[in-house]
Amino acid sequence: MTLSELRALVDNIDSRNAEYIMKEPVIIRVYERINRYAEQGNNDLLKIVSEDLERYISEYDSHHLTPANARVGDGATVNLWSDRHAGTIIKVTKRTIVIRRDKAILDPNFKPNYIPGGFSVHCTNSHDQKWSYEPDEDGDLTTLYWSEKYRQYGRPGNLTASKGRHEYYDYNF
Repeated sequence: MTLSELRALVDNIDSRNAEYIMKEPVIIRVYERINRYAEQGNNDLLKIVSEDLERYISEYDSHHLTPANARVGDGATVNLWSDRHAGTIIKVTKRTIVIRRDKAILDPNFKPNYIPGGFSVHCTNSHDQKWSYEPDEDGDLTTLYWSEKYRQYGRPGNLTASKGRHEYYDYNF
């Protein structure tokens, strides 16, 4: 498979995000693996990895927030360090998005399960949290810039944004 064949495949599946998909390290690694298996004549693995490549490309838009798919009114999450705040995109420019935090309501049936350990206690079921969301006209605003280097809004080790609403409170801190 040549790079132009890969680009044609990406354009066919998700032309809107093509420039971002073509820079995605996972896509590049799978592309290289396809060529290695083709050179080796390993058709069984070639078929499996080719299917994986198509699946990665087709799922890219649903997992990655990019300047090509960020839309006012869409849900987004501001990722802090271990906590995450759900919100709504209220402004999009060529290089930035502004996310307004939504009211996140924790399911009243969720009860943290604590066991002794660490500095004080450890919550064993943090990942079972379920949240519902409501718009909050007074919610905090966060502006994040698109980073070409990191292929995301924000920077690792600082605030970042991800697609969809995914509130999370880390009970272990």
